[in-house]
Amino acid sequence: MIAKKKAVVFPIVAVLFLLLIPFSSNASAPNISPPPASLPVQLYYTNTTHYTINGYDWNQILSTVLDNTSIVSYPWANNLTQALVFFDITYTGMNPFGLEFIAALAKQGGSPTTQNATIAFKSIENLPSKVSGYTNIQALDAGAYPGFSWSKPINKSGTLEEEYYIVLIAIIASVFIMYFVFNRRS
Repeated sequence: MIAKKKAVVFPIVAVLFLLLIPFSSNASAPNISPPPASLPVQLYYTNTTHYTINGYDWNQILSTVLDNTSIVSYPWANNLTQALVFFDITYTGMNPFGLEFIAALAKQGGSPTTQNATIAFKSIENLPSKVSGYTNIQALDAGAYPGFSWSKPINKSGTLEEEYYIVLIAIIASVFIMYFVFNRRS
């Protein structure tokens, strides 16, 4: 009788393990380090003038544009590495989204004020991001870095929630099955 019970339990445990593997694996994201004390200076040119975005300007752009919940719904202010929205993984250059932002700021034709940065940001928010299937704003709203293809949304769509419910139902069903198998009288 014990051998029969083990023969039933092992497949149930194996199925549960296989169902949970996708939820435990993470994409091969690189090791992300916190930003340096001061973000690097970035130059950009308009038709007549060149401008410099220094560390102070970057902090203003991050706090007034990226952290503005009326523009981006994800709470980037709580994320230590929020500067990666614009910078590459080493914080020395711009990622593709950052380059789009700088080009939009140059096209705007003005200095890196928060008003110009907001206008530039809004002009590129609906462009496709490097995150597969997401626009820039959708990636940002989901907690993903739009300039990196390895970045995965933190706030997933309803599909992931449905998968969790399926797994939960499978676990509950397996508990009932095991209960009736182990408590059956011979």
